[in-house]
Amino acid sequence: MSGVNPYFFIKEVPTEDLVKILAQKIKELKSEKDTTANLNLQLQNTVKELKNTQGELLRNRKMLQDEVKQKTEDLLNLERVSLLGNFTARAAHDLNNPLSIIKNSSQILRINLDKHLDEKSKAQWSRLDRAVARMSHQIDNVLGFVKPPTLERKKHVIASILSDVLERMEIPSNIEVHPPLVGSTIYCDYEQIEIVFVNLLTNAIQAIGSNNGSIDITISDDPDPKYVQIMVRDSGCGVPPNMSDKLFEPFFTIKQTGTGLGLVSCKSIVKEHGGYIDIDSTFGKGTTIKIRLPKESEFDSMYLGSQERALKN
Repeated sequence: MSGVNPYFFIKEVPTEDLVKILAQKIKELKSEKDTTANLNLQLQNTVKELKNTQGELLRNRKMLQDEVKQKTEDLLNLERVSLLGNFTARAAHDLNNPLSIIKNSSQILRINLDKHLDEKSKAQWSRLDRAVARMSHQIDNVLGFVKPPTLERKKHVIASILSDVLERMEIPSNIEVHPPLVGSTIYCDYEQIEIVFVNLLTNAIQAIGSNNGSIDITISDDPDPKYVQIMVRDSGCGVPPNMSDKLFEPFFTIKQTGTGLGLVSCKSIVKEHGGYIDIDSTFGKGTTIKIRLPKESEFDSMYLGSQERALKN
């Protein structure tokens, strides 16, 4: 028995076949290792994507919370502004009536007493008229903001509206105004567009102040043939860069006097007319206001469109 191989029951495998088997197993193990590595990489990427998604969800949640908070504050502010607006409208109406009486009485008295007044008295009367006009203008701005009027639109020539406005305004001797001699016809509420021009010219005059300056008003065609462009340029002090974005905010003003509703009223009126208003201001150099207003009414546009279609057919 001592001469018997103890591993006689194991089949002898040739060395070459054994090497092949081992090589195949090594190849399989390597392939499994690569597969495992790919799976680990995919898992890492998936975990990374989940973390990014979680971060994005947290950011979106924060944004939604901030938005809800802001909307809630806006609604509360809107309610307060609404209550304040109703009170302001009543107060403005109550002030407007006696102010109209003062204005009319002053005009009648001046006509009757003009030949008896010396230069000093006339100057004092002029200051009274300017003070009344300023109060009336501010009341109109408040009323226009809290209770926009219903527009009564007709076709008007822009240059004629500007001419009437300039005749009634007192332009300081240190300021030259260059109005357009001719202008396009627009479909507008005459009195409301007057308010826009009065506000813009008043702002330009105040921006120039006691310095020598000029106000240039031009009317030109718009790239969109349905609109006309009106540009009001002044050589005044301009607006600081950090304040330019707030110019159309209610009650915001960089002047010592005023309601802060002039430009707000302008934007509201222009928007009600279906137009647009933009401001380009350079601090220390001046400001340019660009207004785009429709030339025709919606009915006219529909009629012209139907005519064009009829001609094409």
